[in-house]
Amino acid sequence: MTRSKPVIGWDIGGAHVKAVMLDTQSQVLNVSQQACALWKGLPRLEEAIKQLLHDWQLSADECDHVITMTGELVDLFENRAQGVQAIAETVHRYLPAARFYQATKRSGVTFTDNVTGQAETIASMNWHASAQCLAMALPDAAMVVVDIGSTTCDLTRCQQQQVLPSGWTDAERMRQSGLCYTGVVRTPLMALGPFIEWQGAQRHIAAEYFATTADVYRILGELPASDDLADTADGQGKSLLESMRRIARMVGHDVESAEDNLWQSLAQAFKAAQLTLIKHSIQAVIAQGQDRPQTLVGLGAGSFLVSQLADELGMKYYAASTVVEAAEASLKKDAEVCFPAYAVARLWQQRH
Repeated sequence: MTRSKPVIGWDIGGAHVKAVMLDTQSQVLNVSQQACALWKGLPRLEEAIKQLLHDWQLSADECDHVITMTGELVDLFENRAQGVQAIAETVHRYLPAARFYQATKRSGVTFTDNVTGQAETIASMNWHASAQCLAMALPDAAMVVVDIGSTTCDLTRCQQQQVLPSGWTDAERMRQSGLCYTGVVRTPLMALGPFIEWQGAQRHIAAEYFATTADVYRILGELPASDDLADTADGQGKSLLESMRRIARMVGHDVESAEDNLWQSLAQAFKAAQLTLIKHSIQAVIAQGQDRPQTLVGLGAGSFLVSQLADELGMKYYAASTVVEAAEASLKKDAEVCFPAYAVARLWQQRH
């Protein structure tokens, strides 16, 4: 199939804007992830769009643009429908021909330029785009797609090129463990409590916004700076010592030196608590089907956790980057972190 234009897939979240550009042969050309605190106002989204076009030296009409979103959830908006409409209007001011990804059980996948009255099929469908793309790319795999991002974890069963979701709305998926609010950057550590196992004892966790999971994975050396874009809990820096001070407060301690291995062990304890939480969700999603999936597919900033969970559960592991075509390994990995943006671009190309 001959395509006339490259395409940019956009994933507009409440905390980040991600974009992946594919050439006419479906090769990844560029990947971008920008912090975008959408709850502080729509001008943040406007600046993110303008910044990307500037950085990539593009005019809006040089590419097709396809959008998926979760940013409608932020408390800037009274409800999801208002959020979808406001985001779409903002996008169309800068990308007039943009289309929005929508998915329903009855109609499958479509793209639309008019979101009015269609919010429920557009809102928070980035998980579906990722799962649909992977189901088609890995047709022989009975799998659970696990997207661990900065804030949430999406879990979706796929089999025989079909997406088999645990629900179609956030409320349904949260009830059925298909959506778990835990991620590797922005999750407050108190959300992993109220207790943690550390030094052979059960410790109470402070119910205060002292630290986040970014502190944990920063200490453990598992969170690249390119994915560590959120503000810290105390507004201070992201050094090893500052990160240790924050997690120590969660169990009532002070820290004066980054040389103390004690805080490495505390970070490992918080990681173990989060792994247990996600593992229980995976097991719950697996139990919803008659056939047990044998494979976990990992994507998002926290995909490194998915490979570890596959080992614990005795399952095969695939990195979502294995289905991405790019000239450089770094682009493949970046596209894995921003996979919903890659997925909507790829699905668009498969239909046009």
